[in-house]
Amino acid sequence: QNYLGFPYYLRIDLACETQEMSLQAVREAYLTGLQPVVTVIFQEPVHPVRQKPQRLEARLSTAPVLDDGKSPSVASKQLSSFVVSLHSVSKRTLALNLTAAWCVCFPGLAYQSSYSLTPPRQAVSRKAASAGRQRTKELLPSRQKIPEVKPEWKPVSQVPVEVLLLTLKGLIGCSTQFILYNDLCVLTVGADQLSMESCWVGSLGCPQAEFSSTIQDAIATESALFIRQNQLVHQFTGNFSLLPLNTPPSVYWKRVLQGLCVSKLVPVTYPHHGREYFYILGGGWQRGHIYRAQIQDGDVEFTQLLDSEISACLQANGLTHELLPEEGLDRAYQLLLCCTESGAPGAGGWSRADESFHLGAALPKFLPRENGLQQFVMVTGSTQYSDIPLLLRGINFNPFSRVLFLWGNALLCSFDVGFSYMFLTGFPSDQRIKYFTLSLTGEFTFVTDSEQVWWGQERMPTVVSVRPSAAWDAFSSLQSLKGWGSYQCAHSLVTVFYDSEKLLQELVYTVDSAGRGSLVKRRLPVPEILSHYHFSQSPYSSQHTEQSSEFMFERLCPFFSMRVEEAPPPELFSRVQHYRAEPPTVLRSPGLHSISSLAVYQGLLHQLLWLHASYNRPYGDPVHDPTWRWWKNKVVYEDYYFYLASNRLSSGGVYVSMQDYAKVYSSPSTKPLPDRIYLDRGTSYSFSVYLTASLSQTDASFVQETLGQMWLSAGVSDASFILVNIHRQEIIGRAAVLYRVQVSDQGKFPGQALTGQDLMVFTLFLSVVHSELHCYQQTESGLSFQGQEKVPVYIGCPPGRRLVFDVSSTLRHGTKLNKRYFNCPKPDPERPCFYYEDTFYPFFLIQDMVSGESGRFLGSYTFKVVGGGPYSYDNLRNYTVEEVLRYNSLNHSSEMALVWMMADESGRPFNTTEEGFPILQGASSSIGWICQRNSPCTDIPVTGLMAPEFFFLIEVSNSRGVDVSTYCDYALQFVIHVHGLPLDPYRGLFHMLVSA
Repeated sequence: QNYLGFPYYLRIDLACETQEMSLQAVREAYLTGLQPVVTVIFQEPVHPVRQKPQRLEARLSTAPVLDDGKSPSVASKQLSSFVVSLHSVSKRTLALNLTAAWCVCFPGLAYQSSYSLTPPRQAVSRKAASAGRQRTKELLPSRQKIPEVKPEWKPVSQVPVEVLLLTLKGLIGCSTQFILYNDLCVLTVGADQLSMESCWVGSLGCPQAEFSSTIQDAIATESALFIRQNQLVHQFTGNFSLLPLNTPPSVYWKRVLQGLCVSKLVPVTYPHHGREYFYILGGGWQRGHIYRAQIQDGDVEFTQLLDSEISACLQANGLTHELLPEEGLDRAYQLLLCCTESGAPGAGGWSRADESFHLGAALPKFLPRENGLQQFVMVTGSTQYSDIPLLLRGINFNPFSRVLFLWGNALLCSFDVGFSYMFLTGFPSDQRIKYFTLSLTGEFTFVTDSEQVWWGQERMPTVVSVRPSAAWDAFSSLQSLKGWGSYQCAHSLVTVFYDSEKLLQELVYTVDSAGRGSLVKRRLPVPEILSHYHFSQSPYSSQHTEQSSEFMFERLCPFFSMRVEEAPPPELFSRVQHYRAEPPTVLRSPGLHSISSLAVYQGLLHQLLWLHASYNRPYGDPVHDPTWRWWKNKVVYEDYYFYLASNRLSSGGVYVSMQDYAKVYSSPSTKPLPDRIYLDRGTSYSFSVYLTASLSQTDASFVQETLGQMWLSAGVSDASFILVNIHRQEIIGRAAVLYRVQVSDQGKFPGQALTGQDLMVFTLFLSVVHSELHCYQQTESGLSFQGQEKVPVYIGCPPGRRLVFDVSSTLRHGTKLNKRYFNCPKPDPERPCFYYEDTFYPFFLIQDMVSGESGRFLGSYTFKVVGGGPYSYDNLRNYTVEEVLRYNSLNHSSEMALVWMMADESGRPFNTTEEGFPILQGASSSIGWICQRNSPCTDIPVTGLMAPEFFFLIEVSNSRGVDVSTYCDYALQFVIHVHGLPLDPYRGLFHMLVSA
């Protein structure tokens, strides 16, 4: 039989020098007990509707399988390791990282490592992904000539399919178009041919110099793809089962914006408010028209931005560059690059608040004179300028660091969104930047018209040429010696971009000695390349003897070592939830898995993720863990199951340990600092940076002088929202400097938000003075820079928190103060029950899904009855807004419809909201049920000999200024069962007469 329930598995291969070496390494690892561990990283959708935003990772151990491939012979079988393919509710797999080392030939990988598209035709396997190996497929005909057309890569971080829509006129001709795609859901790379009609041949209102079927622009969003062909825009909606789409998937490409002459599509790289955006720029007679496309759950809405100043800016005389808007996380402006009335370039913004256009500071018409110093050149009235005109082409904005870049034949940056500018040095004025890409982590890369690749860092005053350079020549020569074929062939750059891991990648077109053309994606390790330049430029001294020669290089890095200490566990502030799972133990010898045991593994993992996704109970469990209810009734039999497995008597021939499928609250981390920091109101993150010096002398005065040259600077992108404090301490005896750093929230986040939503992001900068391009360190992913740290800081309500009703504390405290507890005649273990005459003392918990800890909620909140029904949960209905006001608000007390009132016997005054809802305190609150004569819980007909019962739907909320101790908007609804309601006096008299 073929198992069809969970048919997707991933095979983990090793990229050693030869296939035989890889197979041998796998066999040695299995026989010596080594087991690779795969970390599955899940990606949140742009608009989460099925679950609250959260970060989730799962560490899965692989299962050894004797893989026979397509051959039935036993001799052809090979030992492989498989891991099941996972998808959580409303989440997709973003990356698979192999974290356990098998052999020295391949210590770590990610499956997006590299790919190559070459002829002849070779099938791409969809049932397994061979990590680290190049996957091939026919794309281009064999051709000696290297193409000259260079496209742009424009992915969005949330897209399931990364798309590169090539401008292939120089490769294939005008009659054929291809989409190059990287499918992150099924881990495939391929090229599909497009077939669309383009009937627009130009008009007086939309002139077209040359008709072509070439695709000019491509934008990939989470649910749809958009391309521009000539002046037409086409849309294709994907078919993704994990996304809650409101529109059906597309069968054919559909044209949008029928009456608009389109000149350019411009993406917005960062979504917000649960929506993705891009812009459409008009051309021809519609030049100056800007449309904003808004995408959410497959729905696309186009809005025209109207302002006379924008139109005048776009139609100004001498405007020869493109207009590139970008939207930042401040949600205030959409940045535009245009000309002022005098013809000088400038940047402005479209404000959403007043729906108007605001022009920033004007830029000079000419480039500043060279001063030979590697420092920023401020744009001021006293700056001396050359006679070379400033020609700008585009604009980019980093919403994390609030840094704005303008680029063309020069590179400018602004730290205040266009109110002042600075020129970066090191870039020659005879070059023009063709396209510019940001990593959003502080690095940026751009390519010139002559295919030169340049690199820089934010807050570093100069840029560096990566290729061509002497450092690149040395690096490429070393790669050729290692046998990397793409460095041995003649190649031409297609594009550069930063992947989801923020690593710089390049796509090159290579032609080998046989004349075969290939598209190859490979990593561009800038630190390793620039290290060769650093080594060649380091001053040195030499000493020669008859036996040997000694060379001593001067250390340019200001410190010897740098490490982070006294940092809290990273997951507490990165807010990543971790799960771990082990495959079932196969009892038969030699312990290899089969398709049946893999199916058991897949089913257990599916159940584990389902428990995580469905863990939204409003009541707090005795054990705060999503897996507790899975095993709570079987823990007592754990030893018995182990006894059966020890004697090979387990059903199915496999043994499942309850401890192998659990949530991990303290996961190991190789990085001392988290990849991001989340701060709530008034919270802070503290750590220490320890710097040691490299000394040639041990004299105290020399040590103190050396330490005086080691300084650490710290800063934030916006000091009005977060504050960084730094304290320096010199340790003379150890020749070290200790810095204590604290990042604190300033309490300026506007209002409150749901957990993980509407966060504001900033950047923390740490920099050792004079360490730029001088300090390096070896990491698992290769050589990297040291001395420069940039960490995103999010303020708002951190993900992974929730408010729950603490049933245990409520019952315990109520029994103690009421001196009794009357449970329902028919108790329900899933819903708590309370006696009507007893005072109700509610308690609530804040559960941290990341750390596993629970704490008493001590803030302020409102308590409202928003639904109810007599005798049964099935009779419960939601009340209207008017009914909620009548049953809970003190402003409507004259209507005699209140259900409850504060039962504080001390008579202390309490606050109320504008609607009249009482504000309760988490530490001490008491409620008395009153059920006035016009309330829904009065005069309940009796159905038997028992007193009436009622189910109340309670809503607890701390929003709208009720609680100022947190940025989190906690909204909780739960049901309580109240029994022993009194009868109406007239109905009670009637029952007494009838019973008598």
